[in-house]
Amino acid sequence: MRQGPGRGGAALLATLAVLVVFLDQAAKHAVMQTLSFGQTLPILPPLLRLTLHRNTGIAFGLLGGANALVGMLAALTALLLFAFHRDRWLADRRVLVGLGLVLGGAVGNLLDRVRWGFVVDFIELPYWPIFNLADTCIVIGGGLLALSAIRSAQGER
Repeated sequence: MRQGPGRGGAALLATLAVLVVFLDQAAKHAVMQTLSFGQTLPILPPLLRLTLHRNTGIAFGLLGGANALVGMLAALTALLLFAFHRDRWLADRRVLVGLGLVLGGAVGNLLDRVRWGFVVDFIELPYWPIFNLADTCIVIGGGLLALSAIRSAQGER
């Protein structure tokens, strides 16, 4: 097994999660100061636009309007991920980084739900639902956790 982050892992995990929350909230604040909801700003047309959007559901607008339920499910999922990987994040840097990204992204979106009653989305790509930095971190972190689980399973054979 590869050398993991060791005892400093908890501090690294917390630092990464807090950094994700800070960057996510700062980006959302900047976009909210610049655009009105529904307004679009072309960045790299036609590939990238900023469009300020309210999301009361989950990915792709599913469960729209179920903000409290979605918030509780997100918090529960983050806690379960943390508990499930608790003994692995000290040994595997991929798990540590993946978990930090997922937790930070979940907290960033949860803060929006508590503060605004919706998640602030603003990154628009062609043929894809509008999303934010927290969503990006959750997807990348989930990918790292899945990759670690696959490699772990292959190593157990």
